[in-house]
Amino acid sequence: MPSLYLLLAATCDSAFAQTEQEEPSSAVETAAIDAESLRVTIADPFIELHTGPGAGYPIFYVIDRGAEVRVLRRKTDWFKIVTGDGKTGWASRSQMRQTLLPSGEKFNIAELDQQDFARRNWVLGVTGGEFESAPVFTLFTAYSFSENLAAELHFGQSVGRRSSATFLKANAVMQPLPDLKYSPYMTLGLGRIKVSPSATLISTRDDSNEFAQFGIGVQRYISRSFLFRLEFNEYIIFSANSTRNDNEDVNEWKFGFAVFF
Repeated sequence: MPSLYLLLAATCDSAFAQTEQEEPSSAVETAAIDAESLRVTIADPFIELHTGPGAGYPIFYVIDRGAEVRVLRRKTDWFKIVTGDGKTGWASRSQMRQTLLPSGEKFNIAELDQQDFARRNWVLGVTGGEFESAPVFTLFTAYSFSENLAAELHFGQSVGRRSSATFLKANAVMQPLPDLKYSPYMTLGLGRIKVSPSATLISTRDDSNEFAQFGIGVQRYISRSFLFRLEFNEYIIFSANSTRNDNEDVNEWKFGFAVFF
């Protein structure tokens, strides 16, 4: 786990340095991104049209060199375009780089920025930290309903000397100031945790309990489609015995990285 912390920290430093160096290269670049509908000419031998904004969506049409298309909008590294005969699909950023503006200049494409981060739909990430003094590793995904409200699903595992824990939780995330460079957020969640004692202990019975969680954190857009987040969570693990008040309070802190699309 210490090697995970070092890897995450090194990645964070290099990504922050890259962000400070990224600036728009020309006025054409800014105009291309801000335009609601822009006409460009295909300069590559061909461009593939996908049914959606991602490489996993099937290719349904190929546009040949010299054809003129209209760029309707951008979604992360994908552009929605429409051909002269009315076919509408998505082309990747790498293929759109060589298209030409009506002036004959290349269609220079700006990198994703803070505004794209605020308008994100899906997030997929990984975090590492401590769960009641034991190392914890978490995978999570999120869907944004608006710039201020999102839902998250987390799967985590913590391994200690005396026991290991696996948990699954669902969170509601409230982000009141999404446009800030360091954007704070709050989380409320419910889930279930399964605690398994170490094999060296006499008792080997697994315990499974429900829990509630409250957390605060901050996330920062880094570059392209990457973000960094740091958060602190407090868990109330409910007792399985309804006749006794044996609820347990557990603290967790963690940091990590995610990609948005």
